[in-house]
Parts: sequence; C-alpha cells; structure tokens
Amino acid sequence: MLKWLQIVPRTCSTAPSRALFVDRRVQCAFRVDDQQSPNSVTNKDDLPLPLEPLDDSISAATALWRKQELLARLKNLLNCSREQTEQLYKANRKALRVFAPKMLTDNIEVLRANGAEDRYIYEDPSILSIPTAELLAKIAVLKEMPGLRVLSDMGPFLKLPMKSLEWIINHARAETIEEGNRVYYVSQRTNTDIITVAKFFASNFRVYRIATEKFVTNLNICLEHLDPADVVRHLSVLGYASSSIQERLKALKNSPLEKVKPWMVRVPDIALGKSFEAVLEKGKQPVFKDAVTGVWFETFVHKRTEALLGCSEETAREIHERCKGSVSQVDNIEYLLEKGVSASIIHKNASVLNAKREDLQQKVVALEGLKCLRDINDVIPLCAIKPFQVKKIVTSLNDERLDATSNTNRIYFFADSTGLAPGDVAAQFARRTFMFRVPKENFLENLKLFLQYMNREDILADLWAFKYSPAIVAERIERARQVRGKKLMPWMVRCPDVVLEKSLQLTKESGALLGENETIVEYFCKRLGFSPEVANAIIIKTPAVRNVRIMKVKKVIDYLLDELDYTPHDIALNPRILMHSLQTTKKRMEQLKAIGCRPKSLIIVCKSERQYDLFVKEWEAAKDRLQQYG
Repeated sequence: MLKWLQIVPRTCSTAPSRALFVDRRVQCAFRVDDQQSPNSVTNKDDLPLPLEPLDDSISAATALWRKQELLARLKNLLNCSREQTEQLYKANRKALRVFAPKMLTDNIEVLRANGAEDRYIYEDPSILSIPTAELLAKIAVLKEMPGLRVLSDMGPFLKLPMKSLEWIINHARAETIEEGNRVYYVSQRTNTDIITVAKFFASNFRVYRIATEKFVTNLNICLEHLDPADVVRHLSVLGYASSSIQERLKALKNSPLEKVKPWMVRVPDIALGKSFEAVLEKGKQPVFKDAVTGVWFETFVHKRTEALLGCSEETAREIHERCKGSVSQVDNIEYLLEKGVSASIIHKNASVLNAKREDLQQKVVALEGLKCLRDINDVIPLCAIKPFQVKKIVTSLNDERLDATSNTNRIYFFADSTGLAPGDVAAQFARRTFMFRVPKENFLENLKLFLQYMNREDILADLWAFKYSPAIVAERIERARQVRGKKLMPWMVRCPDVVLEKSLQLTKESGALLGENETIVEYFCKRLGFSPEVANAIIIKTPAVRNVRIMKVKKVIDYLLDELDYTPHDIALNPRILMHSLQTTKKRMEQLKAIGCRPKSLIIVCKSERQYDLFVKEWEAAKDRLQQYG
C-alpha cells in the first residue's frame, strides 16, 4: 500500500488516501500536493497538507528536507565550508535512510549545548548518526566521568554501547588516579592530544580491566624505553606482567634494533634470538607474520634457509612446508650444519626439523654414540622418531654383533648386502622400527632368502615380510617360485594363503595362454592379426590395457569376435572395451540387440551408466518417430 501511494500521480485526488489513513500523524509522512497557492504554506519545515494544523513536535519529527536544504542548515549551524558539510552528509548517509534529516541538526544542537566543540564534530561526524534520545542518555552518563573538563574530550566513548559505557564510568569512579581518569593521565604523561588518547581507549576499552597500580607501573616502564606515541597506539601491552615487560625490553635494548616498538614486547622469544639478527645484517627491520600467535614470518625463514643451505627459493619453500611452519626450523638447520650434516641430507629429511631444538640435540648426541658409525649423514633419518626411541635403538645396535669379523650394525649390513645407500635404508627403518626388534637370526636368514629371489628395491619397500619366521618365508618362496620363477615379491610372503593361491592360479592360466616368454603385445599380434607396430600403438593409446589380466582380455576378444561378429579393426579403434567388465558388456549388448540396435562403434558400451541410458532413450525415441512418420 505504501508503495502504491508513493507512485500515485500528484494530480490525483488525495481523498482516498485520507479515507484509508484515519490517523493524521501517519498522513504527515507522505507528500500530498493539493491544489492550493504556495503562499498558503507558512512553514517550509513542514509538509503542505490541506488538513487541520498539527502540533509542532509531529511536524518537526516528520520533516523531509532535500539534500541542498539539509546542507544549508548544517552550514548555518556550524559555520563550516562546503567541503565540510559534504563530509558530514556522506558520513551520515546511511542514517538518513532510517531517520529524519532533522535528527542531524538536533544532535548538533545537543552536542553544542553540552560543550562539544565544532572541531570535534568535523573530526568525528558519524557521532550525528546516534538517535537523539540515545545520545542524550549517553551524554548524561558520560558527564559522570571523574575529572571531565569538556564533553568533546571523551566524545569517542559516545559510540560505545550503553552497557559498556556505564561499565567504564563505574570503574573510573571507583579508582583514584592523577588527572582524574586514565585518559587525562595518559594524555598528560605522553603529551598526546586528549581526543586521540580517548579514541584508542574507546577502541580498546578492556584496558580499564587492568588494575590501577599495574596500569601506572607498566606505563612508567614503557615510557622509559618506548616512544610515547607508540605506547598510545598499543595500550594492550600494559596488560602484561611487569616483570615480563622489563625482561623483554632489556633484551630488546641490547639488540641491534634501531627502534623498539610495543608490539615487540608481545611476540614470543624466538623474535629475540639469533634468528632475527640475520635480518638486521641486511639492514631491514623484522616483520612478524602474526603478533598474536607468535609465528615467525615466512619470508625470513625462506631467506635464511636459502642462505644456510645454498638452495633455491622453491627448495626453501618446500622445506618450510614439510616442516609445517615449525618455529625451530632455522635453529635446527644451523645445529645440523654445525654437526657436519650436508645440505642435501637436510633437504631430503626435512621432517626432522619439526622437532624442538633440545629434542633434536638429544637425538644427534645419541646417534653419535653408535660404535660403528661411519658418517652422521647415514643415520640422520632416524631423527624423525622420538628421542627415547632413538636412545633404545642405539643401545640395541651397540649391544648386537651381527658378524664376528666386521664392525657393523643392521643398517649398514642391510645396505652392504643390497647395495643400497645407508641413508635410504635408515629412512625406511625409521618408518618400520620393528626392524630393530626382529630377532637377529630371523633378520639374517630372511634377508638371505629375499636377496636370492627378489629385487633389492622391492625388499626395502616392503619390510613387513621380515616379521615372519624363516621357515614360513622359505615355504612361501618355494611355492611361488615353482609357478612364477624368479618374479617374486615380498607381499607373497605375508599375504593370506587364499590370496597367494589365487594369484598363482592366475599366473598359471596366463602362462598357459602366453607361453613362457610371450608378452601381451605379441598376444595381440597373434590373436588379432596385427603387426607389432599396430599392437604397440594400441598400448600407447590406452596404456592401462597392459595392466589387464590376459585371461580377461582373451574372454573379451572371444566374445566380440566369435559371438558378436565384430572385427579386430573395431577393437583396435576402441581398445577401452578390453578393460571394461565382460559381464556389463554382455548385458548392454543384449539390451541393444533387443531394441534393434547394433552400434557401429564399441565406445558406447564403455560409456558411463548415465550416458549409456541417454543413448538408449534417444535411440528408442528416434525409432518411434520413424515408425510414426514413416
């Protein structure tokens, strides 16, 4: 209804509007242009309604001024420039969508009547957006502030919620401090403008939760070492323990920093160690990623890692990501380099940098105690496990003697026997710590059996087979060797007996089909009549065909060629059919045959269920249209 009334032409009669709205106060909210002379309107603040005169309070509350009229009134009240009035208007534009423009002029009069200066209104024009009644209530509460001189001094507090403002006033009245309240006290001590101090107090009013004695003491400590303007901007630092502030400021005083700022008091100790001195050598001030969480900024870590390891920026970033942002990363790199660990080993085993510096030191010291240690780089991967585990492993290796003629341990014995690098062996043993607990006899006998029939990389990648007794390992290997020859894998030792039997059965079937040395490419040439070049092209087009069991390939080819009368050329065009389920292929081909469809391309049989169903629907629809029209 309101929407309709706003778009009614002004030439229309207003009688229906008056009939709808009995309350004349509601009528005052709408512009009504009755045919009357302009001279009959005596008060331009009010709307020209052809009704009985209304009382002045209602007329004032519903006054609708245009922008230019509002700007003129603001200029007359404050005696300000056009630019200043425009700023006042823009700052309160959102409030004008809800409240009458006269609220702005009323608030100006209220503030001036209570001693607020015009300068305060210019600097903080959004104060005019507070409803007049609420503004009067806040002013009444704010006047109870102890030692208040001028209302504009505490103007920023008027924007706080009433509940917060009352809490601040009650706290201020309960304490005794020089200058009457904390705002005036800080302003006097720091020689800062009162309104500026009040703004920072209003934005962080929790500073009032600090005890008065602690507040004064910490302020005195900070002003002795820090710039007063910086203290005003970081008042929250006054909430820390006095001893902590003194300790941190003393450490900062002895550092080569050009200027100390309050936020440096709140960051963790890592900011005050060796790690940030390297930044100062380059003539830059340290910057922290997050002063609250205390995480050292990533840029420094990357640059420092580059300098220490002599690596690229990408490598430094990769190391930092693998360390998951550990705060001890730089310190740990420096420590490992001091111990003679190479940069390539640190990069390869970056996860060891996650540990605390103290824990890493314990691990390295324990590893240095190995009796048969050849190079510290060989055993650094063991630092990825916990300190107490490293100590147990070192004790176990020192007490064990694998060979009476040579001084070695399990890591070096495995590496020497397989020809692999000791560092790679140690890294895998760190992931499978049971390798240090397997009985010595089982370890030696199983390693000998595995090396006789298996590939050395496969042995290192699958160490779980060492947990089985040599008798079981020998029996499994013998069963698998009779079928697969020397193509054995460690999983054949530890898999369930049913799985092994199934695998050997499939191997027998494939061997009977392919022969002793025939490959799947050679089988394609023989079964489909292709040349080796065409068979290789099929494998290149669909590499996954190489991993399909040959018995499944044979069944699919037999079904397509013998039962459906497709040609080898059709299979070559769509080799994906060889990887598709034979059961699903039969089901779909029978369904297509039932609707009278024999697809020229086998690709439709390999489509997803949704795509296949869509093809069937389109085929049936086309078939129905053909029967209907033709």
